[in-house]
Parts: sequence; C-alpha cells; structure tokens
Amino acid sequence: MSYDRYLALLLLGITACSGGRQDPGNFWPPGEFGPHHVGFREVEFYDDARERTLGTAIWYPALSTPADAEPVLYLSLLAGQALRGLDADHRQAPYPLLLFSHGSQGINVQSYSLCEHLASQGFVVAAPNHQGNTLMDNPDDAQMAQLAEDRPGDIVYVTEQLLALAADEQDELYHLVDPRRLAVLGHSFGGYTTLVLAGGRVDRDRALERCQSERPDDIMCPFVEYWPADAVIERPASSPRFTAAVALAPGGYGAFGPEGLATIDMPVMVMGGDLDEFTASDIEPIYASLPPPRALVEISGAGHMSFTDICRAGLPVPELEQLCDPGKFIDTDLAFAITNTLASAWLRRFLLSETAMEEAARRAAADFSAASLQAQWE
Repeated sequence: MSYDRYLALLLLGITACSGGRQDPGNFWPPGEFGPHHVGFREVEFYDDARERTLGTAIWYPALSTPADAEPVLYLSLLAGQALRGLDADHRQAPYPLLLFSHGSQGINVQSYSLCEHLASQGFVVAAPNHQGNTLMDNPDDAQMAQLAEDRPGDIVYVTEQLLALAADEQDELYHLVDPRRLAVLGHSFGGYTTLVLAGGRVDRDRALERCQSERPDDIMCPFVEYWPADAVIERPASSPRFTAAVALAPGGYGAFGPEGLATIDMPVMVMGGDLDEFTASDIEPIYASLPPPRALVEISGAGHMSFTDICRAGLPVPELEQLCDPGKFIDTDLAFAITNTLASAWLRRFLLSETAMEEAARRAAADFSAASLQAQWE
C-alpha cells in the first residue's frame, strides 16, 4: 500500500481518531508508566541528497513480553524498560509519531527515560543521530553553523522515511503511525531544532546584531557569523505538518529574537532548570515570545544534563562529572518524573485532544515541589 493510499484511508475515517481518548474510563495518569509495553528497534536511514547517515532509535507501544525478549542496554551500560523483539500493539493504532532531537554531542538514546515513558503512553517515538554532532564528534564553530541548518532537515527526512515504513505492508511499523498527528521534541541544540521545526526563524543579520550588543554570551553567537549575509534558517519547505512541540533546555534566544519566535504556529512547551549552565537565561524570554498555546516548566535544582540519562552512566569524563554532580543537581529520577509527566500531558492534550490533561498538568506541577508551571492552553 502506498503512503498516499494509507493517508487517504485515514482521512476517510477507516482508522479514525476523532476526538481523542475522552472516555474517563480510559484515563491514564500522565505521570505513570502507561498501559503499553515498550518495544525498541533501530534502523539506519541514508539521505542521498544530503549525504547524511541517520541511525534512528524507535520506541513503540508493544504487546506482552515473550520470555525470549532481549532487554535494551543503552550505551551498553544502562537498562531501561524497553525490550527488543516485541510485536507492535495495533489494537489502538495508529499512534501519534514523536521525533526527538538530541543535544549537541549527544546521542539518539540520551533521554531514553522520556522516550520509553511516551511510548508506554501510546506514542511512537523516533530519535535520529545527527551526523557530525554525536558523542563521537567534536565539531568546530563553522561545522556547528552548518549543523544548525542540517538538523531540522534530519528530522524532516527521518519523519518522511518513517511514514513510508508505516505505509509498507512488509514493515513492522505498518499502520502503526498516524501521519496527521506528528510532534517534535528535543534537548539543548535539539531544543533549538524543535523551535525551528515549530515555525521559528533565525534571521542571520538580526541575530548578529543581537550577538554584538544585547546577548553576546548566547550559545549560538559563535556560529552566527559563519552564515552568509541575509541568510534565514527556517523550517524546510518539505516538512510534514508537526502539530505540537516540547523544547527541553533550548538555547538560542539571541539567534531567534522575539520576532523569530513569533512565527511559531503550534503549541510549544518549554522546559528548563534554574541551575542550567548554558541556557538558563534563554528559557523565560523564549516562552515570553511564543504565541499561545504555550507552557513554561521550570525545575528547581535542574542543570543542563538533568533532561538526559547520560549522568546515570557515570562516565569518567571531567566535564560530565561537573555537569552531573549529585551534590549540586536534582536527582535524575525526580527530574524525569517531572519531565515525563508534564511532557506527556502536553502532548496528549494537543495530539489526542485529551482536555483532562490541562487539569492533570496543573495538579502534577503543584504536587512536585521542584516544579513550576505557567500555561496558556488556548
């Protein structure tokens, strides 16, 4: 079956998703690991036009676990709750598709706790490695400038490939993904990527002016000068229509500016920590510049790495040891409990039309003493 035929069937309502899960009997708290088992697979995509290899991790709602299912060891060290070799659960398919963009010099599985949680709640989650910007890379400023242009295209390409697999009767993802319900989320440089795909625009000349005057310490400033004069970084014209976004510790307010964020055309939740070493000063101005619906989650005691699982690995890297200092930063489990709950509530509200998630988010934020929530839901 072709992708066009698959989409046509969905639009005719043969696999309808009208109105979301409104039945109170189907309510599942956004902070609890959901009703689905979580399967995991990896696939490698190659974008011929851009000569980019995009190794992609995929988490998906799965059926009950067979005895021979293989546990996933992330980074060959960390055991999560996902298992390899599980059959997809098609009983409530098709599910919304979420694309996750990792941070600079991160990795596609860096925030597996969040990705597993979202899959358990009824989402398919896919995270590509951004070639040239992973744990194994050390890009210079000129390369980072190019990556700022490449990253949104990576997400768009992987989205297109996943939708094609969902239309392929021979693939495990067949009929599992709903092409009308797409969202993007990401951490740090992935948060910047998320804002671009949500409709944000970076005008190089205005960004350069801000870097030279208002915000010289913005994390994007070292890269701006490498873009040609009059350049505009924006969502690729070929992008599928994403309908919601979550930006975790995003940087680059100085690059976007208020005018570059005013063009965002979907609900965006921004999360940040008050101890973030890199982007703490970006979070509130980014939120203030977003059109509603919008939300701001601030986590007391959270640093930049509190939105990743990297600190669990205990890697003997001096920089990471400082960024992961347990005597300074909030406990990783608590940080993810907050992040998972509020991200799930936001995405369920706008992808599944679950209006009960508004009150669930308010209650959850009140219950977490380390979290604060500001939100405009309409």
